[in-house]
Amino acid sequence: MNPQMQIYRQYPQQAQGRAPASRRPGQIAPAQHSHQQAQAQLVSQQMQQRNAAIEHQLAQRRARKPTDRNMPEGIDDLVIGEGVKQYKELREMEKKLDHAMARKRLEIQDSFSRNIKRQRTMRIWISNTASNQLWQVSPDENSFTFEREGEPTYQVKVEGRLLEDPEDDILYESDDEDAKPTEASSSQQPFKRFSHFFKAISVEFDKTHSASGDPNYQVSWKKQANSGELDHFRFQRRSDENLNVSILLTRDEQPERFRLSQALAATLDMEEADRAEVVMGIWEYVKAMGLQEDDERRTIRCDERLRQIFNSDTLFFPQAAERLVPHLHPLPPVRLPYTIRVDEAFQSNPEPTVYDIQVTVEDPLRALILKMTQNPEHQATLRQIVRTDDELAILVQAIQHHKARHTFFTSLAKDPKRFMERWMSSQKKDLSVLLAEAERGDVAGMEYAQSGDTGSWSADLVNEAVRYRLARAEAIR
Repeated sequence: MNPQMQIYRQYPQQAQGRAPASRRPGQIAPAQHSHQQAQAQLVSQQMQQRNAAIEHQLAQRRARKPTDRNMPEGIDDLVIGEGVKQYKELREMEKKLDHAMARKRLEIQDSFSRNIKRQRTMRIWISNTASNQLWQVSPDENSFTFEREGEPTYQVKVEGRLLEDPEDDILYESDDEDAKPTEASSSQQPFKRFSHFFKAISVEFDKTHSASGDPNYQVSWKKQANSGELDHFRFQRRSDENLNVSILLTRDEQPERFRLSQALAATLDMEEADRAEVVMGIWEYVKAMGLQEDDERRTIRCDERLRQIFNSDTLFFPQAAERLVPHLHPLPPVRLPYTIRVDEAFQSNPEPTVYDIQVTVEDPLRALILKMTQNPEHQATLRQIVRTDDELAILVQAIQHHKARHTFFTSLAKDPKRFMERWMSSQKKDLSVLLAEAERGDVAGMEYAQSGDTGSWSADLVNEAVRYRLARAEAIR
């Protein structure tokens, strides 16, 4: 058999010019894929170089942009009227205003960094209603019935609202008509509802009634991640007699505050604080008592009070935050005692039980500053101020050019001959300096004709200028 025929029978696909069976339709060959990756990288590098060139051009344009907005000296005598004087007074006022604004900005940034909190008073109303009680089902004292439409129940409502603070006059909104403020305020911060200040609410019943047979006697609420804020808290249970309960409110504060141990509280003279306040208080105590080591300032010597806290004679201060964890305990919940009344005497004229507690709120100045700085109108105003300053600098530069021309032509008009002689002499000297040629009869120009280490061209300033010129030429190419 012909050898070519054998090859044709063994490899029919290759002989007929078909694609191999291992390559699927639409699959890109490895060589072609690597070529496309190389092209993509080349395009990406070209885009980066183009963006870098554009940014370099913009930087050069910004560097050439005039920034001086001060009037040139001697312009007062050339301008009719008091325009220059008024402009200078405005510039002085602008400098004072910029100084005051910069100082206030630093104070606000310092306040933000220290995360200043304020204490506000929250008023809490606790009330309850009753339904299907015996005195409601049988209003006649001489009659009694065993038939009721439902079981005797009570419903308790816990409602809280922040009181107005006369210091900052920040008013809070509410859905209740009785809680709406009577006056409007332009400096109104975002409204925080009752549940915003607490992460858990529970009810503790009297021990004598804890085993009443109700499987849902436990009442508790916990804040969820995506749950909305609430104005009040309600719960309903079965009972036909008065009960003593305690409403437990677990505070939700950011950053979290802790109850200090007895030794730590005695040292810092505070009962509650967050982690940052505790560490800063220990550091202030160390500096006040002079407990830092002379060689290693981060190592402190523990006195009797610090020895009770850290249980050691020395302490490496960066480890203080970790060593203070056992002395930070969760804050106890706010306990509000309340008696659930279901008798007819109370329900005929119910009066809520009122408590005032202190809660931590953000500094109202922080909300106002964020509202102002994030306002699009504020950003547009800042851009308009920048454009106005640029236009003003261009006008001042034009005034300087006109003043230079005015001085040139005024000197020419007063004494044309002498002015031209001085001007020609100045131009000739500049030309000789550029060409490194000394003028005849000019001893001062001989220094530019000398070479070697003693010549003017070997100075460090000249060498630096030459290097800068050559480097700039290389960068342009």
